[in-house]
Amino acid sequence: MLQFYEEDPAVLYATDPVPVVGDAEIAFLKERAAAHPLLRCRLCLHAGPAAPAHEMVIVHHRDAYVRPHRHPSKSETLVALEGEAEAYTFDDAGAVRSSWTLRPAGSGASCTYFMPAGTWHALTIRSEWFVFVETTTGPFERSGTEFPLWAPARNATSA
Repeated sequence: MLQFYEEDPAVLYATDPVPVVGDAEIAFLKERAAAHPLLRCRLCLHAGPAAPAHEMVIVHHRDAYVRPHRHPSKSETLVALEGEAEAYTFDDAGAVRSSWTLRPAGSGASCTYFMPAGTWHALTIRSEWFVFVETTTGPFERSGTEFPLWAPARNATSA
């Protein structure tokens, strides 16, 4: 099993010199995600938040909410490993500009995307689990992610 340290229960950093991820590690991430209130977990393959390149294996449960967001100065690449999700981009008013289905290569659907910096985007998980690799640039700064006023917060409820 891969060695790691825990930033929090849903954010793990691999400590192996050459992190290798297989079925056992993905099953472990699913267990962690299932026990977490956000129903997701990520294994960071890079050394830490200050690393210049960030590469992560991420799992989301079907009930995980991926709030629309954007990164004004960072692009990201997503590669589907397991499951299915619908990806969306939005205009500044919250109207859907485009959407497409993501599944692993060989499924007949799209398996990857490159999301340009400043693009509002979100995912809806269609399978029990969606497992993917995400790559972006560092360092990680929580303030580098913006959430639009038109997208409900994670715990928002409607009347």
